[in-house]
Amino acid sequence: MEVEPVAHRFPSIPRQQNGVTAELADARARLRQAAPPDRWDDVLAEVRRLQATEGLSPLDALKAVYARLASGWIPGG
Repeated sequence: MEVEPVAHRFPSIPRQQNGVTAELADARARLRQAAPPDRWDDVLAEVRRLQATEGLSPLDALKAVYARLASGWIPGG
C-alpha cells in the first residue's frame, strides 16, 4: 500500500521585514553602501558612540552617520 503525504511542501516565501525592522535594515544597507569598504568597523563604532553619548536611537544614529558620510566625513580619520 502506498501512502500519500498529508501536507504539500510549498516553495519558501522570502520573509519580508516591516515597520522599524525594515527601516533599520534599509538605513544600515544605505550606510554600508556609502561607507568606504575598509572603514566599516569605524562607521559602526561611530553609530555606537552616538547611541551611547548622544542618546540617539539606532535608526537616528544610522541616519546621522550617513549624513556625516554624505558631507565628506572620513571614518577613522
